[in-house]
Amino acid sequence: MLITRKSPFHAELNWLQDEMNRVFGLETRGNQASQPTLEPNVSIWEQDAGFVLEMELPGFAQEDISIEVLPTGTLSVKGERSVPDDREGNLVSGCQRHGTIRKEYKLPNSIDADSIDAKLINGLLTITLGKKAKAKPRKIDLA
Repeated sequence: MLITRKSPFHAELNWLQDEMNRVFGLETRGNQASQPTLEPNVSIWEQDAGFVLEMELPGFAQEDISIEVLPTGTLSVKGERSVPDDREGNLVSGCQRHGTIRKEYKLPNSIDADSIDAKLINGLLTITLGKKAKAKPRKIDLA
């Protein structure tokens, strides 16, 4: 699985830059002033049966997230969290993260695309990627 390593402060600094640009009326990276890009925390584990990918998405609902396996063998996770429009008054203090996410992972050949399962519970997206039968380790007993 292709993993991109980033500094733990990278996402926060990008978010701060986007917020400063928004306050001063400047465009954010990628010309998306109204929807900054979010960088969720992601953990990936390999197990005997496959891989488990966990992505922190607080405040996201199931209908806000789209997960696809592309023909190129890439797992694509997209989502958008908007600022609620039904609030009255002026924001005095606070910080609500909103924007879009887009993460892509190149899947190894050992992944069975039909055995991918995903669930979102309490803001934690868990994607289970099962391995093909021949890719699973097999114990061989000595005779």
